[in-house]
Amino acid sequence: MRGEVLLLRTLLLCLFLSAAVGKTERCNPRDKAALFKIKESFGNPYLLASWHPDADCCTSWYQVECDPTTNRITALTVFAGELSGQLPSAIGDLPFLQKLIFRKLTNVTGPVPGWLSRLKNLTFLDLSFNSLTGSIPSELAELPNLDALHLDRNNLTGPIPASFGSFKGKFPSLYLSHNRLSGGIPPSLANYNNDFAIDLSRNQLQGDASVLFGAEKSVQSVDISRNLFEFDFSKVAVLPPNMTSLDMNHNKIYGSIPAAAVDSDLQFLNVSYNRLCGKIPTGGQLQSFDSSAYFHNRCLCGAPLESCK
Repeated sequence: MRGEVLLLRTLLLCLFLSAAVGKTERCNPRDKAALFKIKESFGNPYLLASWHPDADCCTSWYQVECDPTTNRITALTVFAGELSGQLPSAIGDLPFLQKLIFRKLTNVTGPVPGWLSRLKNLTFLDLSFNSLTGSIPSELAELPNLDALHLDRNNLTGPIPASFGSFKGKFPSLYLSHNRLSGGIPPSLANYNNDFAIDLSRNQLQGDASVLFGAEKSVQSVDISRNLFEFDFSKVAVLPPNMTSLDMNHNKIYGSIPAAAVDSDLQFLNVSYNRLCGKIPTGGQLQSFDSSAYFHNRCLCGAPLESCK
């Protein structure tokens, strides 16, 4: 009888311990509190319905990723849903964030907040396809680990911050297209030589964009199309050796296509709707592109266009 009682007690103890373990939550309480502030700031939307207080944010919440060792939140990915309001400052209370995505949320408005610079572990920031307004905050250059910055397809105005020429870490890939940015490219961008891509298309930028070119650059892709850039392309002595894509269509670029372009590894090229003249250099990939890549220039000639007279 005594043995049966002992066995019963042992079973009850195991059940109790199992229940206790089952209630152990991975989610850091500070991170969870910050997430609830974020949800509340947006008016407790259905898109964040899985953010329930009785559920573990590391295992049961959508849009959230945690580090398997530290259990701190490292990624917040919210996109393509009904969400209204400005980006809440509580996002800045997630110090271990490496990836932050608020994308395709057309009712997310207001400025790009400068307090994002508090997130020193960020490597990827995507706020594209929203309705953000105002200028790009210079403080973003204080993010030391940033690899890519997506602010495209908003309603941003003003210049590219001069501070973008002095990022604390390496120069990140910049995607700033489809806004209403104005002014020129900061000359300090000429200082960078790490691998990156830059898309400034469909803005109102002007001036000289030749700082993006040169043998010492490692830029892989440049898109400055549909702006007001005006510079002499023939003065670009060398295209970056790693460049595979160059789109400059619909600007006011003049001069001629530099002879050094034949030594490039371009896989895509579009210089149409500019003011270029002279013969298209022969060699490399330049004759492999469709004639539309060269259309509507002042006096370009040679294959794949008509022969020069």
